[in-house]
Amino acid sequence: MLNQDFTFRTKVKTTKDGIAICHRNRVVMLGSCFTDNIGEKMTDGGFDCTVNPMGTLYNPASILQVLNPNIDRDALEWMHSRVVNPADAYNELQSRVSEAGLIIVTFGTAYVYTLKSTGKIVANCRKNPENMFERHRLSADEIADKWIECIQRQKEKNGTQFIFTVSPIRHLKDGLHENQLSKATLLLAIEKICKACPESCSYFPSYEIMIDELRDYRFYNDDMMHPSDTAIEYIWSMFCQTYMDSGTIGFIEKFERLNRTLRHRPSNPDAPEYKRLITETNKQIQILKDAIQD
Repeated sequence: MLNQDFTFRTKVKTTKDGIAICHRNRVVMLGSCFTDNIGEKMTDGGFDCTVNPMGTLYNPASILQVLNPNIDRDALEWMHSRVVNPADAYNELQSRVSEAGLIIVTFGTAYVYTLKSTGKIVANCRKNPENMFERHRLSADEIADKWIECIQRQKEKNGTQFIFTVSPIRHLKDGLHENQLSKATLLLAIEKICKACPESCSYFPSYEIMIDELRDYRFYNDDMMHPSDTAIEYIWSMFCQTYMDSGTIGFIEKFERLNRTLRHRPSNPDAPEYKRLITETNKQIQILKDAIQD
């Protein structure tokens, strides 16, 4: 009994599926607010990364809309309210997508809202009355079939690879059972996508890590839905270990240290010593960026 190996948590295994991330990658990240969490880590770690320029997108259909080079212009009007000029943001995104070697997508929910007057899915209801919309859950096949077309199109254009993940954030307003059905639908869709495009796609199990490995409420924020900073840091660490080599992780750590220095708020920002520190820190960041390009 004394020699028994006690294990008090479920360890989630990850696989890279032939995808490797380094700082030479141009990355686009789209999806739910979990994308914003990991996107901030990517940016802070020195990656050339575009994160949700169209605002937070929760369902697979709306994420696919903004990847479409011929988007229905009416759809742009239903993007997140924080997007001041949707047309300009969309054009910039299309430019970034055309150069991206990697697109990271986080599905949040399989439920969509359709505008009754047009019959089209909207990305964000923008606080309009509920009676303007109809709500339903996409099927796994509906999601997968359209995404497979997109992935094949991107592969032919510039060999873009995709990493898919499912947001661990529960949509409790749907009810726990409905939330589980939604997440299961997303997981089934991603499985079909990855099987159809194995050379271009990988699945990262952020949902399983949060639900199974970090199943204690101490890993959640006060709302009991969103992951805590500790949980995000742990999932980010797992992500790095899965897709990055030791050299890339070393660069991330250096960028993070320098960015922490830049974010520090001194008591006297006009002090000559602080200004010298900022100048030197920016020089060090540029040296790292130059080293990545060599």
